[in-house]
Amino acid sequence: MDKRVQSVKWLYLTFFLLPVLAMAQEKETKAEKETKIDEVVLVGYSRVSKKDVTNAVGSVKAEAVKDMPVNSAAEAIQGRIAGVQITASEGSPGAEVEIKVRGGTSITQSNAPLYIVDGIQMDNALSIISPKEIESIEVLKDAASTSIYGSRGANGVVIITTKGGRKKAVTTINYSGYTGVRKITNTIPVLDPYEFVMYQYELYNKNGVAEDITAFNTRYGTYDQLATKYQNIKERDWQNELFGQEAFNFTHNLSLTGGSDKSAFSLTLNHVEEDGIMLNSGFRRSMANFKYDYDVSKKLKVGFNARYSRQLISGAGTSATGSQGTNRLRNAVRYQPFEGGSNVPVDDFDPNYATNTNLVNPLLLNDNEIKDARTNDLLLNAYLNYNITKDLTFRSVVGYVQKDNFVNQFWGTITSDARANNNQPIVQLTRNQTRRITNTNTLNYTKKFGNHKLDLLLGQETVQTDGEVSSTYTKWLPVSILPNEAFANIQAASPPSGMIQDAPKTSALPPDRLASFFGRVNYIYDNKYIITASVRADGSNIFGPENRWATFPALSVAWKMKEEKFLKNKEWLDELKLRFGYGLAGNNRITPYLYNTFFTTSTDFGYTFGSGVTPGATTGTVLANPNIKWEATVSKNLGIDFGFFNGRLYGSVDGYITDTKDLLVLAKIPQTSGYDSQFQNSGKTQNKGVEVSLGAIIVNKENFTWKTDFNISANRNVIKSLGASNGPNSTQYLVASGWVNNLFDFIAKVGNPVGTYYGYVTEGRYEISDFDYNSTTQAYTLKTGVASSSAVANGSKPIQPGDLKLRDLNGDGQITAADQTELGSAQPKFFGGFSQTFRYRNWDMSLFFNFSVGNKVYNANKVEFTTQYLYRDNNMAAEVADRWRWFDNNGVKVNDPTALAALNANTTMWTPPQGNYILHSYAIEDGSFLRLNNVTIGYSLPKNSLESLGIKNFRLYATVNNLFTITGYKGYDPEASTRKNPLTPGVDYAAYPRSRFILTGVDITF
Repeated sequence: MDKRVQSVKWLYLTFFLLPVLAMAQEKETKAEKETKIDEVVLVGYSRVSKKDVTNAVGSVKAEAVKDMPVNSAAEAIQGRIAGVQITASEGSPGAEVEIKVRGGTSITQSNAPLYIVDGIQMDNALSIISPKEIESIEVLKDAASTSIYGSRGANGVVIITTKGGRKKAVTTINYSGYTGVRKITNTIPVLDPYEFVMYQYELYNKNGVAEDITAFNTRYGTYDQLATKYQNIKERDWQNELFGQEAFNFTHNLSLTGGSDKSAFSLTLNHVEEDGIMLNSGFRRSMANFKYDYDVSKKLKVGFNARYSRQLISGAGTSATGSQGTNRLRNAVRYQPFEGGSNVPVDDFDPNYATNTNLVNPLLLNDNEIKDARTNDLLLNAYLNYNITKDLTFRSVVGYVQKDNFVNQFWGTITSDARANNNQPIVQLTRNQTRRITNTNTLNYTKKFGNHKLDLLLGQETVQTDGEVSSTYTKWLPVSILPNEAFANIQAASPPSGMIQDAPKTSALPPDRLASFFGRVNYIYDNKYIITASVRADGSNIFGPENRWATFPALSVAWKMKEEKFLKNKEWLDELKLRFGYGLAGNNRITPYLYNTFFTTSTDFGYTFGSGVTPGATTGTVLANPNIKWEATVSKNLGIDFGFFNGRLYGSVDGYITDTKDLLVLAKIPQTSGYDSQFQNSGKTQNKGVEVSLGAIIVNKENFTWKTDFNISANRNVIKSLGASNGPNSTQYLVASGWVNNLFDFIAKVGNPVGTYYGYVTEGRYEISDFDYNSTTQAYTLKTGVASSSAVANGSKPIQPGDLKLRDLNGDGQITAADQTELGSAQPKFFGGFSQTFRYRNWDMSLFFNFSVGNKVYNANKVEFTTQYLYRDNNMAAEVADRWRWFDNNGVKVNDPTALAALNANTTMWTPPQGNYILHSYAIEDGSFLRLNNVTIGYSLPKNSLESLGIKNFRLYATVNNLFTITGYKGYDPEASTRKNPLTPGVDYAAYPRSRFILTGVDITF
């Protein structure tokens, strides 16, 4: 069995099952028994007692995350909810976080859930909320619960409630802050200076070209000088110089809460200053949130919430989502690993070296590529709650959300962009604003009569979204201009004679309008049997008049078996509830108005007239489809909730099947149509899975408590259909991840999961036995029947001993595209997390782990850094030191088969290929991991010693985030996923390295 799987199981036994067995042995007195408060969860516009919930809902309360010193709410809940995968694409400050609920349903569109913050829709809301603000987070996972939100509910709904004040409460002030340092956890091993120069010796001398031999001697020295010079030369560890700094963090949280007889208020302030481990990178955020509630009368309550956030992410990072041309990490890995080596000092820009190697000194490049991404978020919402009668309540919520994005980018004189434009700096300024107005009105009727309880909800909702985007790309700025000067003075640009500056681009985002009507009935009989039915009708201008409206019904039932006579008096049983849900949810996440043809004006489509450019009009590249309609997801869920021993052991188990049809797919169409693509309803996917959540209070003594929580999920995703839009073969098509142009390294195929890698099988290398040797010409020729990978992997150059060998799967005697096959999937077999919380007197300690087992990771870095491609003088991954050798210890080329075989008897790696980058199974690695995500130890000063100072609580703590990761993965991080296409997950290409964070903090309440 895989050692990483064994590690997960061992820790599970140690930290969960064994403590539970120990708990069963513990004797406790009545005074020690914990009395649980009736917990409520927010489900579809109203609060419901957790005991009465009929749906699949995951919940995280403030208590679980209040001591988590992280800046993102997404980090705080990672691994805490069964069926919810939360992954950061890379380790950069403010990195994008992906959240998928039960595997996601779409294959080309977003799988992000719908976020509701205090009743208002927001996008990626967890990025602008401090964990200290969280009152609760509920994740609605099945369509029986999400269908009440209709549109966009297909991928789950995340409902976030932030903390507010309390009526009749004295004013409380809380300050929590921490400071710490981040350090890189690992780097990619590369050739040392001597290994590097010996590899270059082979490249320059292998073919016996006099000019190449002279060029090597001039640049590096003669062979007899290499050992003396390069075994003692000063090594430059570029990764350590670029990422090895100590990155400091300062985080401050201040909150004021209180209230009078009729009002309650809370004010939360948050400020974060976080340096990145990469030079010139960092994250800054300042945030304020104010909530106020007021009882106008016994019947009327009003309140409002105002939230404002300013965020700055600095640094160009290690890559962009484009192809290898955007890879900045390459320079830190492949730049020559020592001082000197040419006529230009290593800390000066060498234009000839840049031209010959496609590399720039990573420190110089980092100073010449500047990127500042600013985001301002504003949320305003107000509510009115009126009790028409004691049973009937009207509630109205109005919200306004505005997001402003400002991205300033600067390319200095040594960058490839500037070198292609007269060696002058370039600036790009991008502006984007979106605005959303939401209004929700509901009537809620609740009535108890005898053994019956009835809850009726009727509602209406409107959502409208607008926005604008603009971009200015300015070339030919003065050579001496600084980045900040360039951002403020783009008018300083002066085009060379005969050149025209690019015109600014501006456009309005298509307006998005949604009108909805919904209702829900909840009926409970005898506190045993529960039935909930809901329906929602959504009308969206995204679709044409004939397909604008869709209806989303749902039904769920629950049986509280604990309330039956045969179980009611069992003291050891607290809860036993069986649930079943069935529902339909929708998805409309495509650009509005694509059902009709509209023209767009822009100078991009213009023509010259005199000395200027007259804007023209075009229909764009996406063909209209009048038949486009809603994507629909049908979900079935069966679950059971249980609790034992007066709250000491509790949990739930859920099984589900989610079928999505009429997928909204951006399909490629024949270019003879005049367009590139068209949105179509094409295909079906299915997710099936099991989720288990367990928790236990193992020890509950006056001076010592021990609590543990564990969750594990297994999801099986499969493509059921790709529709009829993919030409003659509608059962599969290839997909490009995009890290290399025209490399189709994924396959979308009926019967396979989304995220299936597609490439060649690595056979190892060609050995002497694969060749016939001509002693006269000293030429090696492949034997008859040995398939050649020349065209695929070696740039059509003749295959020689030691070259990369690929498996001939179809047995036709040659390596072609027909020999590609499926190489595994990014989907894990199971994933989850578990925590341990201890309290001894005034001390507390918590440990939180998350894990994933069975997923494969596509290590694209490994492909690039072991492929020679077009350039010499590039450093390579450390594995290349074990490559096939052609030169003996005296620098003499060996051709004799016997001597050559003896020379390579102890080497295993192939010669780095000289052809285009390809995916072969060497780059597909096991991504299973077990990560100790957080360890915190805290001490709270005795309260009786603080009372005289007016202090209610004073806690000091120390924390390590990302303490260790057990994994066999050889890249920076097994969770890295840098491609944005849902069809191409799990690609680790030029990802910003993950860091370890060590910090200390204080939490004070007055």
